[in-house]
Amino acid sequence: MTQIHATRGLRHIILILLATVIIGCAAKSPVPAEQELPLVSIQDIVPRESDGKAEIIIEGSEPLLQYTSFQLTEPLRLVIDIPDADIGKFPDRINVFKGPIIDITPSQLDNIARLEIGLSESAEAKVYQDGGKLMVEFGKPLKAAEKPKPVVPAAPVEPEPSGTAASLVTSVTATASRDGIKVVITGDGAMKPNSFMLEGSRLVIDIPNARSRVRPSVIPVRKGGVARVRVGQHSKPEKKVRIVLDLTRPMEYTAVPEGSRVIVALTPASVERAAPAVTEPAPEIEMAPAPKPRPPVKAEREAIPADETLVTSGKYTGRRISLDLQDADLVNVMRLFAEVANLNMILAPDVRGKVTVRMVNIPWDQAMDIILKMNGLGHIREDNIVRIASITAITREAEEAARAKEAKKKAEDLITRIIPISYSTAAEIESSIKKSLSARGETVVDTRTNTLIVKDIPSHVDEVVTLVKVLDKPIPQVMIEARIVEASTSFTRDLGVQWGGTFSADAAHGNSTGLTFPNSIGVTGGPTMGATPTGAGNYFVNLPAAAGPGAGGALGISFGSLNKALNLDLVLSALEATGEGKVISSPRVSALDNKEAKIEQGQSIPYTTSSASGTQVQFIDAKLSLAVTPHVTPDNKIFMKIQAQKNAADTSLLGAGGQPSIRKNEATTEILLSDGETAVIGGILIIDRGHTIQKVPFFADLPLIGWLFKKKTTRDDKRELLIFITPRIIKQDAI
Repeated sequence: MTQIHATRGLRHIILILLATVIIGCAAKSPVPAEQELPLVSIQDIVPRESDGKAEIIIEGSEPLLQYTSFQLTEPLRLVIDIPDADIGKFPDRINVFKGPIIDITPSQLDNIARLEIGLSESAEAKVYQDGGKLMVEFGKPLKAAEKPKPVVPAAPVEPEPSGTAASLVTSVTATASRDGIKVVITGDGAMKPNSFMLEGSRLVIDIPNARSRVRPSVIPVRKGGVARVRVGQHSKPEKKVRIVLDLTRPMEYTAVPEGSRVIVALTPASVERAAPAVTEPAPEIEMAPAPKPRPPVKAEREAIPADETLVTSGKYTGRRISLDLQDADLVNVMRLFAEVANLNMILAPDVRGKVTVRMVNIPWDQAMDIILKMNGLGHIREDNIVRIASITAITREAEEAARAKEAKKKAEDLITRIIPISYSTAAEIESSIKKSLSARGETVVDTRTNTLIVKDIPSHVDEVVTLVKVLDKPIPQVMIEARIVEASTSFTRDLGVQWGGTFSADAAHGNSTGLTFPNSIGVTGGPTMGATPTGAGNYFVNLPAAAGPGAGGALGISFGSLNKALNLDLVLSALEATGEGKVISSPRVSALDNKEAKIEQGQSIPYTTSSASGTQVQFIDAKLSLAVTPHVTPDNKIFMKIQAQKNAADTSLLGAGGQPSIRKNEATTEILLSDGETAVIGGILIIDRGHTIQKVPFFADLPLIGWLFKKKTTRDDKRELLIFITPRIIKQDAI
């Protein structure tokens, strides 16, 4: 019995020991999971100058292995974030004034120690590790400038302009003109403004070390490209008056201080200079030393335009930043982008990784896009919230949303809508709306009433109705006017001469030769030359001008001897004709869009033909016609296919049966014109010149008397054809 009790007691002791061990293990096991790694304490921040370069040495209680750096402008500064670090030892701003370094502003954001290094001018910065220390080295400034000399170690003060510095801004006025707008800022002393453009739509002008007494604080303008002027007071990180001009269009500006005033002149920006909206200086990001997050300052930062995209590409519009990351935690990098863009950001649990990049002067949204792609991630934008997850998760979410949407469509009730068609046919409209129906939708065409009956879920029916309203519109009508102008001039000059007669040497006229042979001589023109007007012999030279009744003129002279042994007839003839002609034909025709219209007018000329079957009469058309097919483009231009003809009978050239020939004038072309614009679609210019001389060889080339042996004819004819076309869109209210 005693042995049994001992055995039971031993069992109880063993059970108690096991329970103690289990409870102890259970109590200790969560400790490692709940313990946080200790933060590295920033022990020393030493700015110095070495070998003509300014540098900053940052030393911690343990080696600093990770860091993130990026540059911002307006004002110029370099921001360095050190994760898992504590900078509570440096609560105040550190004035430096070495090289381009003005000051260093430490702050704590959760477990991130941040150093904002203010710069007086742009300089190349290099951040690297050396023996566990973080080294920040600034090279030679990009623009040479004098270093500001250190003054009393309080706040950095820029050199004041001549005169007393303004401590109050007393008034702000805006005056608009045709060329732009002028804003005058008045203070109680000299002002040195800092101005920059924010997101291309706001001009910001800061007056440092001043207070505002401007009332009201919002000045409406609504002209000259400026909607309003807002005046506000800022006290952190430095006291200043901020004047914000809300712009309604891209503007160029100048801000010039003049005594106790600052003159801001704004003029509309040209397209070339206003286009690159990504180059504006970045607004300030004010950092407070307290660890709690700051509320966003709306006047200084603005979120990117809202959209819903998986991944962005192509055009980036974010403000430009520079990044230098070495093994930076991806989550902290995304937080940095959220702060820069003033967005709310949600990260999926599987978003993790390290980032090592160096990017200089690129838009922040492009930098984020590249980093996300490198890690197989994407983002979805919903208003001012950005969700970041893996591409697979986002794709799966989109597919599930599509399936849910499809299931919702299948559960919806069908409705029927009767849509009357006014300007088209229901059958033509039906083929265009088929793709807008769901799988359950159907359409019926009522040809008698030209009505379309649609049965589908409400959302698709509304889409069909909207599409029908867009398609069922009056067909544009175009009035086309052609003007065919024919102009002709003619000039003819004809100079001719005729002379002849007889000469006799015989006994009858008492002037024989006294020889046996030849005893008598008779001289006259050839028998084919024609008889002279007096009948005394024939012409020696018969080259008359084409003078006659109603044309030209002639002069006849006769010479003769008393014994009539010598008779001479001379006829001088001349003709000059000048003619001008002008024919204008102006056909007009109206046509529907993409429909051919044709108008013609003329006559049919008969002519006979002979064949084995006998004599037949056929007709050839001599007509004026215009055929055109217009098309009205969305920007109110008119594309036309045109064929214009002007065929007329030409009685100057007759056929074998006396029928006139046909003179053809035709133009076929395609042209694009604006509404009411006139263009020349074709033209023909014919110049016919002739110079003819008829003469007797040798004698016509003799000086002085050569003109008695030749005839001269000069001809100069011109014919010109021009075809004009003018289209006009007929307004619907005028139909």
